[in-house]
Amino acid sequence: MRKRLAIVWAAMFGCLGVAWAQTPPCTAVADADGAAAQIVALSGQGQARAQADAPWTAATLSQRLYPGADMRTLALSSAALLLADRTQIRMAAQARIRLCDARPGQTRLELGLGRIWTRTKGQAAGLQLQTPAAVAAVRGTDWDVEVDAQGHTTLTVLSGLIAVSNAQGSVEVGPSEQASVAPGQAPVKHRLVNPRERVQWVMAPALVPALWPELDAAAPPWRARAGEALRAGQLQALQQQVDARLATAPDDALALRLRAELQAQDGRLEAAQQSLLALWQAQRDSRAAARRAQLLQALDRGDEAREFIADARRQAPQAFALLLADADARRLQGQGEAALALYRQAVAQARGEAEQAEAEAGLGRALLERGDLAAARETLARAVQRQGDNAEIRARAATADTQALHHAEAAEGFAAALAQSGDDYVALAGDGLLALQRGEAELARTQLLKALVIEPRYAQAQVWLAVAEYQLGNLPAALDALARARLADPNDPLPWQIESILRNDDGQAEEAIAAARQALVRLPYLKSLEPLKSDSQGSANLGKALADFGLEHWARAYAQQSYYPLWAGSHFFMADRYESSFARDSEMHQGYLADPLAFGASERTAPVLPVEGSEWIAGMSAERNPDRHTGAVELGHRGLTTQPVPMAWRVGLDAMDFHPRGGPFSPRMNSGAARLGLGIKPSDRLSLLLLHDEDRARTWIPGSASFSDGTLDGAIRQPFSRTDVGGSWRWSADSQTWLQWSRARFGTRYLANDEAAGPYSYRGADAHSAWMLRHTVQQGPMRWSAGWEWASVDLDSALSYSLVTGAEHSRLRYDMPWLAWEYGQGPWSGSAMASWPRLNMRYRHRQYLGQTGEDLSEPYDDAGRQRRRLRPRLGLSYRFAPGRALHFAYVESMYSPTSHTLAPVSVGAIPIDYQYQIPGSLARKLAMQLDWEIDRRSFAWLSLSHQKITNAQYDNGSMLYPLEVLYSDKVGSLGPLIQTAQTVIDAYNGDPQFDRGRLSQVAVAYNRILSPRWSVLTGYTWSHSRNTGEYFPGNALPGFPRHTGVLVNVWKHGGRDYTLLSLVYRSGRFTQMSNQTVEGAGWTLGLMHSMDLRERRWSLVTSIQGPLDGRVPPTFWLRLRWRS
Repeated sequence: MRKRLAIVWAAMFGCLGVAWAQTPPCTAVADADGAAAQIVALSGQGQARAQADAPWTAATLSQRLYPGADMRTLALSSAALLLADRTQIRMAAQARIRLCDARPGQTRLELGLGRIWTRTKGQAAGLQLQTPAAVAAVRGTDWDVEVDAQGHTTLTVLSGLIAVSNAQGSVEVGPSEQASVAPGQAPVKHRLVNPRERVQWVMAPALVPALWPELDAAAPPWRARAGEALRAGQLQALQQQVDARLATAPDDALALRLRAELQAQDGRLEAAQQSLLALWQAQRDSRAAARRAQLLQALDRGDEAREFIADARRQAPQAFALLLADADARRLQGQGEAALALYRQAVAQARGEAEQAEAEAGLGRALLERGDLAAARETLARAVQRQGDNAEIRARAATADTQALHHAEAAEGFAAALAQSGDDYVALAGDGLLALQRGEAELARTQLLKALVIEPRYAQAQVWLAVAEYQLGNLPAALDALARARLADPNDPLPWQIESILRNDDGQAEEAIAAARQALVRLPYLKSLEPLKSDSQGSANLGKALADFGLEHWARAYAQQSYYPLWAGSHFFMADRYESSFARDSEMHQGYLADPLAFGASERTAPVLPVEGSEWIAGMSAERNPDRHTGAVELGHRGLTTQPVPMAWRVGLDAMDFHPRGGPFSPRMNSGAARLGLGIKPSDRLSLLLLHDEDRARTWIPGSASFSDGTLDGAIRQPFSRTDVGGSWRWSADSQTWLQWSRARFGTRYLANDEAAGPYSYRGADAHSAWMLRHTVQQGPMRWSAGWEWASVDLDSALSYSLVTGAEHSRLRYDMPWLAWEYGQGPWSGSAMASWPRLNMRYRHRQYLGQTGEDLSEPYDDAGRQRRRLRPRLGLSYRFAPGRALHFAYVESMYSPTSHTLAPVSVGAIPIDYQYQIPGSLARKLAMQLDWEIDRRSFAWLSLSHQKITNAQYDNGSMLYPLEVLYSDKVGSLGPLIQTAQTVIDAYNGDPQFDRGRLSQVAVAYNRILSPRWSVLTGYTWSHSRNTGEYFPGNALPGFPRHTGVLVNVWKHGGRDYTLLSLVYRSGRFTQMSNQTVEGAGWTLGLMHSMDLRERRWSLVTSIQGPLDGRVPPTFWLRLRWRS
């Protein structure tokens, strides 16, 4: 029988040779390196020859094929090729192809017999395939073609468009269509119900010797001979051994499983799964059942696979292979916790080194996908120790090293894996990721294309390929790769989220928003956000595309529905949303503690994955406002390295100078500052953070003009320094502990002359220090957080005359333990937080003789306090759908006398309004908020709130004055400075200096996408405020107009370029709590334009803002930046 088959195939190949001899010869010119293709995978046996009249020789892995070369596969064999133009080809058994040319725009192939699957990358046109029956001009990306022994051609298109023609006619074949062509007849087109069935043979997994320990050399004779054939790649010989064994032992389970594997190798996946089903039904062979489940997944029958696994486990609950199969299926479904539990159970039940390695490899992979890098690396390292000859396990360990930014170890691991198995797709893909993180996008693309022609369903590799393609400027190819990642893992929101990032970076606002919406729908299936890196603007956040389009209310709704406190991207994005500097700085510090390597993010490209490298930044800005002319310059450097440990930095120098525009007190000022941000990851669990800022300001009055305290003699000097040192410990993917220490110093000193009292000196020295601790743990739908904060502020000032000195000292001591709980299940979510803050204030004023220190009068002492008591926060939300939710909150809070906090600064989607408070304030707020996405282009928002605010006071009724030492935190200046179309929701611009008050507000807003490049935001706020304190009871609170209206238009011009026009109306309002001065009603106009130039190496932003009634001159501002 086998002799007859050999004769038939020889006759076919002979006829094919005659047919090919009659076709025009290949005359293509070779590429620069001379190769048209490379063999990237070979299962079984293949043969190649340099030209038509050359003898056939055995093909080898990584062999390079040149123009005019022929390649063929033998029985039970397959091969994968990567062409010079990045076209991917899979050859089925007994296929024969000729490579005439493989250059971009003019690739020409000839298929004489057999079947191939092909995917083109970035080829709009130019690929031509010749068969004995027709010519196919390819303008698509994904297609399958088969030529039988009579030359009959069948071509199936999954995506794109292909024109099929011959002398008798032509047809255009689109997605889900098929063309059939017989020699001498016109092509005929058919519609397919499920075209993916035509390419399921591509999903056939290779036979890996390491996975068959039963076939080692010490096994019984037939097994040893079968193993020898398998290791040599001689699958026909393996088939003979299997057939011989089954002839004498038809019930041999191992032989039956091998027969099914050989059926899969032959592209007959349906027959293979049927064989495995029969074996399971007859013998309850658990490995056969587990393998059948994998083949059903390859056949796109996931539901059937899951049902089969569940039924099989009921019959064999302790079967190790079924336990792993169940864990694999749940991992693919996004059921991370259930998958981890099953993998851990498998590790506990494993017997022998091989099973232990297999179980630990599965557990390590699941931990890696969940973002638990430390545990994943430890687990995979143990698996490598147990089964070092398994290339895939080595590759997964190296991939974990790559994601942990241990690039040296990763390179060694990939080299070892590829030395063991040069066509291991996990190793090739991981090596591509390593190249991508090292900034070698071209190499990354090549490696990833090799991996994906071997295993097209590797979703992670498709995502990495998308990033590589985008970095190389090929957005269509990047989007195509993300679409294929979604086909492989439909529930994973990450490909949609990355598509939103890439489209937004390219200026496709509406498409980016649509992708973000799809990600939000799939958020319950999210494995981990750990692989997705964000800059300090939160560019990876789901709300970013909306925010950059000026749709601020909509953006906040998306950001809050996807908020995760252990991911830096949530904190960084919300830092740009809040109106108060306290809330913004709090989110920034929490973001850097969650990911201190964010300092290394580039300004030129959208961050998706961490990339080694550095860039210089230089800039200048100028402003002309009603009071002064201001100029500023800056120079900075940022970067990311992985040696000796992962480390990112941002250093900068800047200087500013302003000139007064006249007036009775017209000071001039200049300042210089140095800033440093440094993030280090000494281990997978430990991250360290250092922030330091030094600022020196000098103010003087030209001509020694008089000011309120006399005549200034020289300059006012104000040095400032601040240091923040912190660290985080990652216990697991869902548990972190943060610790931070902060210290700031702010001074003021000058000499002056009082006409009555004579010369004097003034010296102020303010100091602030704080310790903050936070621990967060996620347990399924529940999240617990707890923390403790301690802070001190010391304010010292002295006014010294020749004999007498007047000195003031204020001391504030604050501490707050807190505990928070959150729960989210289905549409409902709730939160509860308890805090117990305490604030003590002391004040002393002395007058004493400067030389002796003797008091001239009794020192005056005063004190104030906010006593420790429970301050609860309660929140409840119901989500009707993505972008639609109703929120309620009751909040009692204290504005701590610090620059920031590590505690939450909102209750769900409802923020704490620190902009209406001063340090030490107590606030009680009751609020309701409705977010409602009307359709894909419209969003409505409603907010109702009522709050009572009590500001800190001393016993004599005096208020705590502003603490300058707290307001100089420049943490926000360390991130990328990319101008966005951010819109201010709360247009409050007053000074909240009052003792006690009540505030009620009703706010409504409507966000609308008018066209793909034009959006509009409208908002209205009604406010009613009343002073309830002792000084001015019944007065209105300062800065709150009764009516506020906002209208914002944003035009996107492509990329990050935009124009923003805003109008803000404020009715009349009082500027002081005494209500003695009134600022009249009026409109304020703002116009801003931002653009990038020369591949984003330059950016230019200009703006003008001022009242329409001309009461004061407008403010002009311009900024120019250069990036290396």
